[in-house]
Amino acid sequence: MLISSYASLADLKTILGITSTTDDAIMRKILESATRSIERYTDRIFYVTNDTKYFDGAVTLWIPDLLSITTLKTDEDGDGTYENTFDTTFATGDVIPYGVGLEDSLNTFPWIRLEINPEGDYGSFASGVKKGVEIAGEWGYGDGTAATPYIEATTLSANVTTTTTTTVNVTSVTDISIGHTLKIDDEQMYVKSIATLALTVVRGTNGTTAATHTAAAKVYVYQYPSDIRQACIDLSVALYQNRSKQGLQSERIGDYNYVVMGTSLGKSMVESILESVRSYKRMRF
Repeated sequence: MLISSYASLADLKTILGITSTTDDAIMRKILESATRSIERYTDRIFYVTNDTKYFDGAVTLWIPDLLSITTLKTDEDGDGTYENTFDTTFATGDVIPYGVGLEDSLNTFPWIRLEINPEGDYGSFASGVKKGVEIAGEWGYGDGTAATPYIEATTLSANVTTTTTTTVNVTSVTDISIGHTLKIDDEQMYVKSIATLALTVVRGTNGTTAATHTAAAKVYVYQYPSDIRQACIDLSVALYQNRSKQGLQSERIGDYNYVVMGTSLGKSMVESILESVRSYKRMRF
């Protein structure tokens, strides 16, 4: 299941000055809707998904955002069997990855193109072969600076003994909020609600597989670029106000003005919010 929110419920409620939990479920869904709008506008995802993707063979391989490579294989003769496995060790292997940096794009994440290492064993990525390249790895923009866009938040206080339970107990929730995506071992989970130190989660999200986990395992929270987070908050505030107040409204909250026209959001307001993340628009190739 693919699910995420680029801002947390706590972020949204802080801006709105809301302490009641009455609308928590509604506000979480609004955050998810705002997240999808940002993805459509930028044509990229900022969460991390585990997936295997296929590309036409080339000398230089342009790819969507890639954070890490598990395997890279090519099918040189086009028979559907990927017989060549590339050494993807950075700098010394068969592949040189380039990220989105302006000058020293090496070591900058995410990677958007791969080139052949002239010191490696291959001359191209199965150039000319339709779907000649198979890449398994972690995809997504992440935080834009690291292959591991997450920070340690807490630890498990009890074993997660099954792959179907949706309750996860932790030692602290200080740095965890509804709407966060967690990483425990190799599994991602999405936080839907919190009761004291018990999290209600969606298991095995974003291409990962639900698994068992032992007490004291580290719990990480995924991070996103600050302006993407802010755009998600801004859109969510506007959506929430539109839903709850209806009609013509003009209101100032913090350092932001939100204007809602009629029963739908003003087009110019939405465009203005999305324009703030224009620099993240992914080029098409």
